Amino acid sequence: MLIPFLFSLMTLFATCCIEYGTLTMHHRLSTHIIVRITAYSLGTALFFFMGSHGIKNPLCYYCISIIYFMVCNYLFTESLPQKLFLFFTDWCFTTFTSSLCNWATAWIEAENLRLIVRACLYGLCFITLLPLYYAHARQYVKEMLNLFKKQNPIYALFPFLSLVLFTVLFGPLNDASTLFQFITMALFICFILFTYYLIIVHFHTIFNRLKVENNLMNAERQLILQKKYYAEVDKGVRVQKEQLHDIRHHMVALAALASEKKLDEMSRYIASLEKRFSQSNTFRYCENDVANAVLGGYIGMAKEKRIAVSVELDLPQKMGIDEYELCTLFGNTLENAIEACEKIPAESPLFAKRYIKLKSRVEQGRLTIRIENSFLNDSSPPKGGIGLESVKTVVNLYQGCMSCERLESDFIFSAILYLKDTVSQNN
Repeated sequence: MLIPFLFSLMTLFATCCIEYGTLTMHHRLSTHIIVRITAYSLGTALFFFMGSHGIKNPLCYYCISIIYFMVCNYLFTESLPQKLFLFFTDWCFTTFTSSLCNWATAWIEAENLRLIVRACLYGLCFITLLPLYYAHARQYVKEMLNLFKKQNPIYALFPFLSLVLFTVLFGPLNDASTLFQFITMALFICFILFTYYLIIVHFHTIFNRLKVENNLMNAERQLILQKKYYAEVDKGVRVQKEQLHDIRHHMVALAALASEKKLDEMSRYIASLEKRFSQSNTFRYCENDVANAVLGGYIGMAKEKRIAVSVELDLPQKMGIDEYELCTLFGNTLENAIEACEKIPAESPLFAKRYIKLKSRVEQGRLTIRIENSFLNDSSPPKGGIGLESVKTVVNLYQGCMSCERLESDFIFSAILYLKDTVSQNN
């Protein structure tokens, strides 16, 4: 019983590594630990209970995995089809590996020695294959899962059907003792893996196409915002020229009032001039022109929709970040924040309190961004789509990190990017 239990533990460890490296955590780490320990304790108890009562039907042992899928479904934010696809893909992966190890040790006659060698091979396979998954396959799987909501969720049934068919024909409890049986099993595994490859390539192609389309839309949208901003700047320059032209007349009027000692009239005149000058100046949120162009456009959109906006920015003109990438960061995140506020229905008590708070600064070679906004917490997975993937791409390009936190009625996006000058010095 101990060796089969060791197989179960290694399988659970491998599936956990893949799940936490691919999916998005929905609850706090403490909740994950408690739920995992509870599920593994229950699964272990059922495993030994069936063993002590002489239950040898493999289907009964496979049913224990329902517990682990329920845990996966509860702990991560992705949709049910996404989690189904990844969970049964994990299961296929571990079942294929176990079957290959079973065939490789079929020549050992002593049963205990065969189980020990098989367990060692099983563990060695995971030590080798898991790093390869993280290095070469994880990003493609993430892209595929991200597009599940845009494609037919029927794809989620493929790994389940593959697992059932493989288990019936070549399961790890079936001895593939002859060369013909092994060749048949190997060909079947190759067929399944090739089908997986075709599915991943298909989704990756769609992802890249949507990403290019999204980038083009971002570029067009940012160009419109920049034109709008520079038009406002040009308007402000013209107004200032007119004011400078008229300043001589104002000085003459003030000098006349001063010579006649009409201080009250002079004070009112100065106040009216100050009010006119302050209204005509173009508002700037920071020194960086590109950030002003994007932020000014989206902040204007938010205010038109009666969303309260507060801004605290300290962004210099030269930041060490590409202008397009800066637009991608602020454009997509602010657009998501506005959309989240718009989804709050008018009858909700949160509607009158809709807000967006933006804080960003450059300090010690790092760009920090924090965007907090109100949103309707309906327990559905957050939807960032390709826009959020574009933000992740920019963050990774600058060796940074980002996080999305959902509270009761608030959503918080935060990111840190190491700007190019700092990155090059560190490298």
